[in-house]
Amino acid sequence: MNVNLEHLENSRVKVTVEVDAAKLEEGLAHAYRRVAKRVQIRGFRKGKAPRKIIERYYGASIFYEDALDYLVPQLYEAAVEQTKINPVDQPSCDIHKIEPGEGLSIEFEVDIYPEVELGQYTGLPVEKRIREVTAADIDAELEQLHLQHGELVSVEDRNQVQEGDYVDLDFKGFLEGKPFPGGAASGYTLRIGSGQFIPGFEEQLIGLSIDEEKEVDVTFPEDYHAQELAGKDVTFVVKINGIKKRVLPELNDDFAKDLGDYESLAELKEDIRKRLEERITHGTKHEMENRLIEQIIGSSTIVLPKSMIDQQLDYMMNQFETNLLYSGMTLERYLEHTQKTQEELRGEMEPEAVNQLKRGLILDAIAEKEGISASDEEIDRKIDELAQDSPDPEQARANMESSRNRLANMIRIDKTWDFLIANAQVTEVADEIADSADTGTKGAEPVDDNGPETE
Repeated sequence: MNVNLEHLENSRVKVTVEVDAAKLEEGLAHAYRRVAKRVQIRGFRKGKAPRKIIERYYGASIFYEDALDYLVPQLYEAAVEQTKINPVDQPSCDIHKIEPGEGLSIEFEVDIYPEVELGQYTGLPVEKRIREVTAADIDAELEQLHLQHGELVSVEDRNQVQEGDYVDLDFKGFLEGKPFPGGAASGYTLRIGSGQFIPGFEEQLIGLSIDEEKEVDVTFPEDYHAQELAGKDVTFVVKINGIKKRVLPELNDDFAKDLGDYESLAELKEDIRKRLEERITHGTKHEMENRLIEQIIGSSTIVLPKSMIDQQLDYMMNQFETNLLYSGMTLERYLEHTQKTQEELRGEMEPEAVNQLKRGLILDAIAEKEGISASDEEIDRKIDELAQDSPDPEQARANMESSRNRLANMIRIDKTWDFLIANAQVTEVADEIADSADTGTKGAEPVDDNGPETE
């Protein structure tokens, strides 16, 4: 077998494979055994007609399709092994010559994993933001826990909505007198003052009574995600079904004991401090990693093939759709609500898809160049670490044994990040504690996408 490799543009290659008459004859002989079972020739039982007779009736080309089905996969596999290419997807295949007695010539084209020309990746400058957990941070986290464990009870001593109430309401939105998608809901619970809805909406509900209806006039923000509503004046017809308030438990040692294995409120606060410090440490490391990898991407050269980007976009779209389903929304409804097509959504995701691919390829290239790998002992420790929180640790360990390669890659990448930070020029910078993106402790209540939310 003769194999020729030609590099094309955008990490695509052409592989030409030529085999002699003997190899082609192997494929034709295989094809004859299959074809003979399908044809019926007078004077011969089905499957017993000689090859020459079949060729006389139908021509030699009757065997070509089955011969190629037999030969092409094995020739492609052998060519991949010989050329050491790493294909991204399935190849295209073009038969240049198939001639009994002479041989076979096939041309494959396929996208391959791109070569990475690494730029500088050691000695890079990066800031390490030093954040201290304060008493105020602990109190804010404790307040969130306190609110989460409150109980909503119906208001009995009044009939009018006040700031801080949780109201059960129905609403219908109208744009120029006509209903618009996503602008209606029944039995919706809203905390007045949460800032969850369009500015001005919640304030107009204060003072309303149960069973009372009111027209609420608001204006959607100019940057609202649904373009057909951005900056538009709309009217909501709102009815109050009920009013509730949150009754909080007393914040004392008993409250701490109810939350878990704590003996006192002070012990709960200390655990909160530790968890906040862990989050900050993780967030600080993540920030450093992002700053370093962006510098490396900027100085490196990677040409991504289209099929690789398409595969990443497929994965991201599937994840996006799954997350929508978890929140109670379908992709079709989201697209209708945002006035987008799937193609437009994929286009918006493409820069992030490219960035994720480049990050992964660069980390792999650095690990390969620096000889970073995961030992069996490290994999065993990772399995123990992951299994210890399982109800059945032994069964969890057994299940994870089949994932050793995946765990090895996780460890390899983690060690590569550690290598980059250890070999960077780190400057420590004092900083206040981050917001909810880093600590996970602050922020408003979740926004329900069924209503006229602000974001």
